[in-house]
Amino acid sequence: MTTDVVPGRAEEGVPARRDQVNGWLATINPITRQLVAERTGYSSQLIPVTPYVMVSCVEAFLRYPDAVAIITAAMEPEEIGVAARRPGCQANSVFLWGVANFFLIGRNVLRAVDPSVDDAPNALDRAHTVLDFWARTSRAYRGGDHLHAAEVGDRLDVFDEDTVSALVAEATTVDDGRRDRIRRANATIINHLFLLYFDTRVGHGDTGPYHLDDGRTVIIRDYFRLAESDLAWSSVAAAVPHGSLTAVLVLDPGVEVRITDFGTTVSTPEDYLDHLSGFALFTSDGVRPGQPPVPVSDDEMDAVASAARAAQRRHYRDIVAMDRDQRIACGAYVYLTFLRPFAELAGVANEIDWTCPRDTPADLYPLVTADVEASQLDPDADPYPPFG
Repeated sequence: MTTDVVPGRAEEGVPARRDQVNGWLATINPITRQLVAERTGYSSQLIPVTPYVMVSCVEAFLRYPDAVAIITAAMEPEEIGVAARRPGCQANSVFLWGVANFFLIGRNVLRAVDPSVDDAPNALDRAHTVLDFWARTSRAYRGGDHLHAAEVGDRLDVFDEDTVSALVAEATTVDDGRRDRIRRANATIINHLFLLYFDTRVGHGDTGPYHLDDGRTVIIRDYFRLAESDLAWSSVAAAVPHGSLTAVLVLDPGVEVRITDFGTTVSTPEDYLDHLSGFALFTSDGVRPGQPPVPVSDDEMDAVASAARAAQRRHYRDIVAMDRDQRIACGAYVYLTFLRPFAELAGVANEIDWTCPRDTPADLYPLVTADVEASQLDPDADPYPPFG
């Protein structure tokens, strides 16, 4: 369900703004409920994932409204959404999902501690600031009136026809030997990113499906921040030759593909790489907006995978040496900075303090970081209550 809303204006009254916010919540709730239900569960013995997620969401609730105000003062959300429709840009579907949902999860956490959170004089305005930015950016990014890929049959075909055609034109034939080579490199790079992002799957993301005239289907996969970046611990990856990669996966006719809001490919048959008939790899490193990414050879791909493997081993040792609060801080930074790619597009990332944790109340921190099992949500209940 998509609820039509019009970006808020200062002169609009509280009832209208409440209706807008609750309309967005009515759109978000069923999609988030479905995505969470479909998400494969993961429990780490090394990294306290649930505690750092809770900290990051509390921080998002307390800090996203001010950060969004800085971003929108520099660039309209619609312009940001359009600018994100290019290979190598991490202002993508799952990061959009996170901007809205992390704020709302933080609201849930603080409401559980203090039920009067929504009664604060600026509570509705703060929610409107974040969700209005999310909605306007998301529509522009998706190129339609929908806010989620799930609303259009799990479709994330955000790149225009000329961009896709130019990328596919570089794809060359895949035989069994090359297919195995690509499969190994892909797995190695994804494993590296998973640990680099502190047991989070957002270091890579797919768009598509894009359909070719000959019946084949294309998935375009971006790998983000592979090398040294704003992630404070990423010096372990300084030797990785490329910071970003974009892979073009051309699949045989008959493979059915859908791509979720998390940028995850779901296919029939399940192992779509068995049906890979064409492949090309690119980097956006040093490429200015509007310019095409640069092709990367298979030998360079192998070099990236080799360096990523070494970085992963070193990073694992570094994490083992951290104390629990350090691990929580690193993971919380990953989640809080889901907003950062949008700030980068607007040119204001350095105007925002990304320190994390920063604003979580001292008496709340032990509660949200306690070693307890995550509570199971009612699969039929809305994740986020409306504003009364």
